[in-house]
Amino acid sequence: MAHISEDSQKLKVHTTSVLDLQQLFCLADTDDKVYLLIFPPERNDQDAANSQIEYQEIYNFCNLLSEYSTVCILTTPADAARLQTFMEKVVTLKLWVAMKCPAKVSICQGKLPEHHLALLIFTRYQGALKHCKTRIEYTYCPSCGKTTKDYGGKKHLYHAYGTLMSDVWRDMEFNPYLDIEPLVNRLQDIFGINLYKEIKVIDFAQCDSLVSRFRNYIRIENEPLKPTHTLESQLIQGDCLGMLRTIPDNSIDFCFADPPYNLKKKYQGYNDEIELIEYFAWCDRWLSELARILKPGRTCAILNIPLWAIRHYKYLSSVLNYQSWIVWEALGLPVRMVMPAHYSILCFSKGGSRPLPGLSFTSEDNIEENSFLPLAEFFCARQSCISNRRHNNFADQSYLTDLWYDIHRLKHNSRRVDHPCQLPPLLMQRLISLFTLPNEIILDCFNGSGTSTLAAQQLNRRFIGIELSQQYHDLAMDRHRQLTQGQDPFGKQTATPNAKNSRVQRIPKQKYEVTKKQLQLEVKRIAKELGRLPTRAEVANLSSNPIEYFDNYFINWAEACAAARTTGMSEFPIIYESAWRQLGIDFKTN
Repeated sequence: MAHISEDSQKLKVHTTSVLDLQQLFCLADTDDKVYLLIFPPERNDQDAANSQIEYQEIYNFCNLLSEYSTVCILTTPADAARLQTFMEKVVTLKLWVAMKCPAKVSICQGKLPEHHLALLIFTRYQGALKHCKTRIEYTYCPSCGKTTKDYGGKKHLYHAYGTLMSDVWRDMEFNPYLDIEPLVNRLQDIFGINLYKEIKVIDFAQCDSLVSRFRNYIRIENEPLKPTHTLESQLIQGDCLGMLRTIPDNSIDFCFADPPYNLKKKYQGYNDEIELIEYFAWCDRWLSELARILKPGRTCAILNIPLWAIRHYKYLSSVLNYQSWIVWEALGLPVRMVMPAHYSILCFSKGGSRPLPGLSFTSEDNIEENSFLPLAEFFCARQSCISNRRHNNFADQSYLTDLWYDIHRLKHNSRRVDHPCQLPPLLMQRLISLFTLPNEIILDCFNGSGTSTLAAQQLNRRFIGIELSQQYHDLAMDRHRQLTQGQDPFGKQTATPNAKNSRVQRIPKQKYEVTKKQLQLEVKRIAKELGRLPTRAEVANLSSNPIEYFDNYFINWAEACAAARTTGMSEFPIIYESAWRQLGIDFKTN
């Protein structure tokens, strides 16, 4: 798939195949360069666990590099997580990019097909990553021909070519066994800044010490221990550690945790801004409890951002067995030139993992069945298109892998309740359906507004939900009552929630005399006349609309000027090169 990198000066490429890690030290330059290290793509968790010597050699190599060098390492997620703990003292991790690769079906029955590799981007310098702003070309629905994402009435706020690059690369299916050129080509452009002239590609495919020495194998499920108590469905208000200690050993079929990320979210009842050492020490304590109460052969799944997931991986691998690394592509707020979309779901089992129930169990439950049939890539979710595809028996579903791109965040207020980080129900329905059978019991120790336990009840599973906040506990109780009474707790809400999942203030409900789109296009017209973004005073003087509209309808002046900063786009494909010329844009295309 094509991309464009603004003002990029394509880097030269020098490729070397390394047979022995000692050769690395001849490849370290005193000049600032970009390095791409490609590990053998079949490496697994057992290989990673036995590679301390090899990791130390990579560390020593990076320690020789110049001050502004950038090091990209392509490997498997398990390898990446263990490698990062070696590298953090010599380089700084800037990005963990999930790269789609051809799905590889493991012979280990407790794992999903592996559909992505990890591209770690490190720098020797501190501060923001230095790179060119890069856009990925829009994709178009094979059925209706429109853009995969429905941009609705906001097309004037987007670029004619595509969206900013995120940290999940699905636009190209990169096959490391056959052709590394697509990846190299992208990195040549992303890092085509004045600081660099060359990218050094170091291929370890034939390096004896890094080639996989351990094969995945079919693990025999441990004989489950019978719990001393039969646990019934319940919601518990209280501290997770105290409550977890009351639960018997080997009694839970599926443990899930979406903990506070320590990112200063405004939760009710607890602090999301503590020292990192204290935060991870606390995490290790509840992770230890989850490992204790989990039944043998069952799964514990932890959701977090990749950087924190690395730390959870380090602890979990000491008490449980690695199972899968699921990438959930869930685009967040645009906080940098690479859009954050990668969330990690770490899956570990107690002892040998049993065959995944959801991949072998046949259910007549529509919720359960639909959770396993992800929308095939690049089909849109417009209701009119979906109806047309169903009417025409259009094959638009795919098979489940460890790359989840079809589950979207709850962004519209009508689907949200009063909790700042509400999970989409489909995410929990899929996880519960995948890892459990009917009447088994799931536990969520940060139950929040109850998405996990509500999904469990819908799917005829028993549940335990622990929540510290009395407000969120009461909210979850009320939603369970709705479900018991035949109502949809995930349906549209009439009230606007007070809680927000971003720091951006909410505009009060009001009557709009003129649409926000009209006002933004008015600012764009004025910007074109002036040859630059206008000030508030200039818009007040040159606009046919009262300046009060701009003050009252937008969060800030930057939002009012949003359309003036971009080109606008069409939901249907256009001939980009001629469009760019008409718009006076000179971009490099690849």
